[in-house]
Amino acid sequence: MVFVSFGFRFRVNVEAMNMVESVGNYSRHRVAPIIRRIVEDGKVRYEVQFLPVVSGQSVANAYMRALVDIAVRKQLPVCEVCRNYDKLNGFSKRPNIQGDDDSMDKRVAECVIEDVTGFMATEEKKAGEKGRVIRRTSRIQFSHLIPDADSAKHVPPMPQFHVRYGEGAQTIFNIESASAIYTLVVNIDTDGIGKGITTTTSDRDVRVKTALDALALMFNGGYIGAKKSRYFPQMELLGAIAVVSDPYAFVVSSPKAKLNNDGTLLPWYLEDTLRRALVFKNIFNDISLRVFYIDNEFNWTPSEDVKKNNKIEIEKVDNLNTLIAKVKETLNPNKEGQTQGSIKTK
Repeated sequence: MVFVSFGFRFRVNVEAMNMVESVGNYSRHRVAPIIRRIVEDGKVRYEVQFLPVVSGQSVANAYMRALVDIAVRKQLPVCEVCRNYDKLNGFSKRPNIQGDDDSMDKRVAECVIEDVTGFMATEEKKAGEKGRVIRRTSRIQFSHLIPDADSAKHVPPMPQFHVRYGEGAQTIFNIESASAIYTLVVNIDTDGIGKGITTTTSDRDVRVKTALDALALMFNGGYIGAKKSRYFPQMELLGAIAVVSDPYAFVVSSPKAKLNNDGTLLPWYLEDTLRRALVFKNIFNDISLRVFYIDNEFNWTPSEDVKKNNKIEIEKVDNLNTLIAKVKETLNPNKEGQTQGSIKTK
């Protein structure tokens, strides 16, 4: 099982990326309860705050739109329902079972979107028979975009006053906007892409690379979020980490900073991911691990004891596109002398 886990930190200002409802002329931003660590007089306590978030479903929708655009251009198979997501206002992914020969293997072969991001199709039961369900678990996982409550004293979304002209008069409306240090975790089971129950697609290698390319396009192409015509989110990448593991899955630590007792911030997620990876390597000696990271906040380098006991490859890169390119290069399923989907090592 070749598994890739990403952790990202973004500074996002004045966004309305995930609105949940409109009450009259008031549009509300999605919020969720977030636990914040507070240090006072050398003592630690925790409190719950309701802060802005962007749901994993919203991020997944952005990813699927990017994946469709790349897959169509590469002439990979995409079903008509996913291809026409814009006209259909979303990804219903062929929700009904289509004939007796419909199966998970058939759908994986017919649609990259259903292959990578999963689906569920049902068929109503007929007289004297049971209903049917065909489903596939998504090969990619998204967390919510969650504020790192220890990095800044975040506040709930604030309403912004707007005016528009309509029906011969000026109309007042309010939109909640938010700003936060957002964190995001993305996991991809690259080994499962292009594989059904009994079959493997001939274009599996291209699909794996396309799944990673779609992640790059999602961030670079402004796919995330709603209300972009007037609330285009201004996102700045503060840091990121990616771990490629084989044959066991390894998930990066939550991309949070740690609030030190003296009030300074430390890159907890980078250090913790590396320390966990080293222990994981000691437990599973046969595992291959490679780590890539970006740090635009702390000028961080691995600690001396981590360097001394290092049994995994660690590389710093400059930007998000290079990070994803390095992951693709590490997977390198076409490298001569390697098994399909294995990790390339130096």
